[in-house]
Amino acid sequence: MIRKIHLIGPGEVGRRLAGALRASGVAVAEVTRSTGWESASDPADSAPRLVAVREEDLGTVLDRLGRVPRERLILVQNGFLEVVHGDLGPVTRGLIWFTSKGEFFASLRPSLFHGPLAEELVGPLAAGGLAVECVAGREAFRREMILKGIWNAVVGLPLAVHGVTLGEYLQRYEDELAALLEESAAAASAEYGVTVGAGDARACLARTTGPIQWVRGGVKAIPWRNGAIVEMGRRHGVPTPVNERLIRAAEAS
Repeated sequence: MIRKIHLIGPGEVGRRLAGALRASGVAVAEVTRSTGWESASDPADSAPRLVAVREEDLGTVLDRLGRVPRERLILVQNGFLEVVHGDLGPVTRGLIWFTSKGEFFASLRPSLFHGPLAEELVGPLAAGGLAVECVAGREAFRREMILKGIWNAVVGLPLAVHGVTLGEYLQRYEDELAALLEESAAAASAEYGVTVGAGDARACLARTTGPIQWVRGGVKAIPWRNGAIVEMGRRHGVPTPVNERLIRAAEAS
């Protein structure tokens, strides 16, 4: 049972996770860019490290936690992390399916966790009021990871490039969306050895985007999202022209 946890990155996602953990009686030690690292980076401290930083900061954090066994790390970043960082080892991974912006909070589906600390973490998070589940099998989690990765590639860069909300994009750019889902699913399936079809990705979008039709995208974390899809396609001979075009448009703006 987890009694204490180091939370690295107390931003929007981090504060929601911390609130649920504290509500269930877990002591949360917050680690910012400049505070809390003495204990968090000490391998003698056996408490888990819950890493909730932005994708672009993950490499620096992993370096600072270099002496801490990977079994104690819980990573909740979006995107295809392995494409950028390589094999992450026996970490616990989380796929966050809630949206938190200031006072706004919406759980789109249960957030999913997989790895050595998943069961210990899910218990207190659920007791603290978050919708969460464990995914036991590696293949099953990879499938879910691909679905979330494609979701992020849609609910982000294309909206920013076209200057539209998510609802407008889904209605007005059907042909682009269909091609984006097809090439993204093919590239990620080839990379991870798990078959996910474009229809699966579309169904996931349909189930989860109802409460956030107003969202407008951004160009953050492209190397872990659309850029990672392009890289996976390059590795496996899968053409990714839509992702490439969107990235070029963002770079030119």
